[in-house]
Amino acid sequence: MCSQEELVHIQNGFLHDVRSDGRGTEELRSIVLETGQLVQASGSARLKLGLTDVLVAVKVELGTPSPDRPDCGNIFFAVECSPCANPQFQGRGGDELSAEYAKGLERSMYAGLTGRGNGVDLTALCVTSGKICWMLYVDALVLNMDGNILDALSIASRAALADTSIPTVEVQTAEDPSDEPELEVLDDNAVKLDTSNVPIILTISQVGTVLAVDLTAEEELCSTSSLQVAVNNKGRLCSATQRGSSGINPGMIQEMASKAQALGPEVIAVLDSFLRSSKMATD
Repeated sequence: MCSQEELVHIQNGFLHDVRSDGRGTEELRSIVLETGQLVQASGSARLKLGLTDVLVAVKVELGTPSPDRPDCGNIFFAVECSPCANPQFQGRGGDELSAEYAKGLERSMYAGLTGRGNGVDLTALCVTSGKICWMLYVDALVLNMDGNILDALSIASRAALADTSIPTVEVQTAEDPSDEPELEVLDDNAVKLDTSNVPIILTISQVGTVLAVDLTAEEELCSTSSLQVAVNNKGRLCSATQRGSSGINPGMIQEMASKAQALGPEVIAVLDSFLRSSKMATD
């Protein structure tokens, strides 16, 4: 915990666009990203954002589409906050935070009734309309917490999905339409998941009168409110959720959203460039 004097020092730094680690208010901490480390997963990514450390794995399984979207697959998120990452993750507090982070990721990639909204095109996961589709299970683990967990989970999820391959399925229709078709899953003929429209979440926080991104755990103690903004590679606003102990002026909300829309495509461009270079190195 920070003393009152330390909190005042942090707040004064924001007023002068100087943070304790030397960053400006609109600078992210250094990012270290590794993909494909979990061979038992369909795709994976480990991301370190400063001292915040998260691991995301994606598993693909065949399932049955929901009746309201018979021509779509589905995507599910689950987050586990390790008690080793922070004492506040122990017991019920960790369960509540895990559920909150999972819902934040789900909101950012809401596909709508057509399945072609934000994020992954769920229609591309359909194998046989109304009968068989691919299900994506995105499981995340928070290994160490030093602020801005949701943003780190979002960026790591995008990288893990980009690392994910979907096997080709050959379908042999049964003579009786009521019978289940015969399937042959061709793992050697897998196709990379299209993540070009998958957004990332950027949290814009208010510290006093100043707006800033990527707060550390100490800096978060000084923030009164924040806006978690999901944006894609074109800067399109996909979702926004308010957090904090106090309300946000409507004019400030627009400014927060604009900052995220400007910064998001830049972060995604750097991320995609890294993923492309990693793929070339492994081919």
